Amino acid sequence: MSNENTVTGAPAGSENPADAASSYPERTTARAVLETLRGYGIDTVFGIPGTHSLEFYRPLRELGIRPITTRHEQGASYGADGWSQVRGLPGVVITTSGPGLLNSLSGAATAYAESRPMILLSPGRPVGHDFRDIGSLHETKNPSAAVNAIVGVSRRVTSAAEAVTMIHDAMRDFAHSRPRPIHIEIPLDILEAPVDVPESATAPRPLGEPAPAPEADVAAAVEALAASERPVILAGGGSLAAGSHLLELAELLEAPVITTTNGKGAIPEKHRLSLGADLRLSTAHEFLRSRDALLVIGSKVGEAELWGGDITPQGPVVRVDIMRDQMLCNLTPDVEVPGNSAAVVPQLLAGLRARAGAAGSGDAAGSGDVAGSGAAGDVVGSGAAGSGAAGDVAVAPSARTAPDLREVFDAMDEEGRTWAPELAALNETIMDVVPDDTILAGDSSQVTYMGSTTFFRAPVPHSLLYMGTYATLGYGLPAAIGAKLAAPERPVVCLVGDGALMFSIQELMTAVELGLDLPVICVDNGGYGEIRQNMVDRSIQPLGVDLAQPDWVRLAEGFGATGLPATMDTLADTVRTALETKGTSLVHLKI
Repeated sequence: MSNENTVTGAPAGSENPADAASSYPERTTARAVLETLRGYGIDTVFGIPGTHSLEFYRPLRELGIRPITTRHEQGASYGADGWSQVRGLPGVVITTSGPGLLNSLSGAATAYAESRPMILLSPGRPVGHDFRDIGSLHETKNPSAAVNAIVGVSRRVTSAAEAVTMIHDAMRDFAHSRPRPIHIEIPLDILEAPVDVPESATAPRPLGEPAPAPEADVAAAVEALAASERPVILAGGGSLAAGSHLLELAELLEAPVITTTNGKGAIPEKHRLSLGADLRLSTAHEFLRSRDALLVIGSKVGEAELWGGDITPQGPVVRVDIMRDQMLCNLTPDVEVPGNSAAVVPQLLAGLRARAGAAGSGDAAGSGDVAGSGAAGDVVGSGAAGSGAAGDVAVAPSARTAPDLREVFDAMDEEGRTWAPELAALNETIMDVVPDDTILAGDSSQVTYMGSTTFFRAPVPHSLLYMGTYATLGYGLPAAIGAKLAAPERPVVCLVGDGALMFSIQELMTAVELGLDLPVICVDNGGYGEIRQNMVDRSIQPLGVDLAQPDWVRLAEGFGATGLPATMDTLADTVRTALETKGTSLVHLKI
């Protein structure tokens, strides 16, 4: 932020406040843009006010939009991402020009890599005042081009109408294509100018119905799946649009479901057919290779998920994706089914039921759920053949029976414990304590990707906030803040390592200021444990990875939070205390 006048560079506050207020039009381009966003249901924006972004803030109160001021723009974009996942709308970040915009780009790059919707708004130099290298405030060579290298689309607009149109186009694209963040740079003179866009133009537009797949492609997929005896479903983030239809399909096929981390919770992870989100494990690779058909829905089957594993099945690979190029990525399909999973999965259901001559069956979807169960052995077999579940319907030459997944699920859990025994133990302890509807925010911390991804059983999508592809540090705390703002009625817990937390520890002040009931659990391994081990594995004497630690309890108290020390023996009770504590708390666990 700075203290200079928006365009002239004179010190802020040099004008009479009343005269300054009366000199601005009531309806500016900034207001038109925000009206458009509000019409789509967006009531929260993240950012830090700056000299050049003031007009974005003028109409917020009147429009009923709450600005969340983080302590760093990186926290704003991570917070917007967490809010977006839980709320189901694009996150919106408002920055000032130059450094404020560039500070937000880690969050924008995260949204790009993880296929999540985000809208970044920033002011730019006035028209005709593009980079001239004259030392103007926040002068940046080509900010729009810099951002365009990171996001889906970045554009410096030339009118209010163009900015509003970009919002409408983005909302449509988020619904009908692979969601990727966009950036709109609005020159200062346009941002503050009287608007020439009628109010009707800012009203939300119908987004249309999800795109179905061509009938011939659906028929080919139905044939492949119906002919299989041991199908399995791999559900990515793109499968979430299918909602409960995915569970219906799994039960109809008696197909186990394993997900990517972005698809975690696509079906309830305590359901008898869920194998969790453990694509990294060799047990999962072996299981997938043993199946005679693999249905991939909405996933690029990313390298960062597989950890080098091969999941090629013994039979056909059927891939469903909203983007054809994603269907051809990393795992070659035998059957391509282009379309939105919200439409395609019901098409597959209809085709399978029609083929079996049992249209309309399967109304017992969900009968495999076991409330409150936390281990694979407690849920497997609860929907065995004869229970009345949709899986009783034969959709292949031989009648389908419910698979007993107890052995494979237990083996996956055991492999997870073998990878990192202490991290597995502390995760299992914490998961026994937190409520079933908890939202857990993780980070690129070992405690997350070697623990929470396995031992946190997500009841619904977006219950684990994580970014396995971009794998940035500092994500967890601001994402947890965004999630709690989006769903204040649900418990939210942030579970991260000490290295990750230090990237965004300033956002603890944001949580305290907002009065959020938010337990933050810091697992302290003395620095960057993963990189330390990488060095050892390469016969490099560890260097730059062992970090001096603050007094975490006193640090939390300095922010106005409650600090709670814990050991493995006291962890469960300490987490219970944190959950019952009013306001923000920090549990410090040294391992």
